[in-house]
Amino acid sequence: MYLRIPRVTVFALTTALCITEIGLAAWTLADSHDKQDRVKNTVPGARLNLDDAQNVGKAVTAASAVSAALCIGMLIWTLVRPRASETLTSIRIKEGMFLFASLFFLGSLIPATYYTATRSGVITAPVPQSLIDAFVRASGEDLRYRKSNTILSYLCTGWVAFLFLLISFVLVSIAARKTLKYGADRTGPLDSTHEKHAGAAATPTGATTEGTRSFDESRPSVTMQEKGPGALHSNQV
Repeated sequence: MYLRIPRVTVFALTTALCITEIGLAAWTLADSHDKQDRVKNTVPGARLNLDDAQNVGKAVTAASAVSAALCIGMLIWTLVRPRASETLTSIRIKEGMFLFASLFFLGSLIPATYYTATRSGVITAPVPQSLIDAFVRASGEDLRYRKSNTILSYLCTGWVAFLFLLISFVLVSIAARKTLKYGADRTGPLDSTHEKHAGAAATPTGATTEGTRSFDESRPSVTMQEKGPGALHSNQV
């Protein structure tokens, strides 16, 4: 089957990256809850607002889950049905699923990247803003999202997973369209082993036929030689 090993490899890597992305997003969500609890316990009535970061993080997590499920399904299908035939409908379904997953992933990563680069958490409390700023400086906390290791980790992993998802998309499309055009490939697109074996199998048969024909043609002459001069004399008489 066309590009089977590359597809299996990329499907497995994409699935692993997406699962890692889900774990990192969960770690980021837990870390944000810890920060909110610390602010609430330190300053009575205070609240750390991280809603924008949490919302885009949930979107990235959902996109990662969809991509992981798609790649797991394609991995199982490739291993179980390696030489399945293709139709134009099946190709469109596969390409449509990967297109949806890719756009969903990209649509969640772009706002997540923008928020990480430009926004930060906001503390609200029934106290003057100067006291809140003094508390933040004293605690050593940097509320800017781009300074959060947890957010940066899941964001970078998400972009790498998205890249591998695009590679999976390209490989699936190429393999499906080649299968539709040339049929299921059983020996590999550049493998001529099957043809060599077929030619080798045909050669002994052809050689045997030629040998039999030569032997049959030579039998009359041999028979005449065995009859000898006496037989030739009787024929003349």
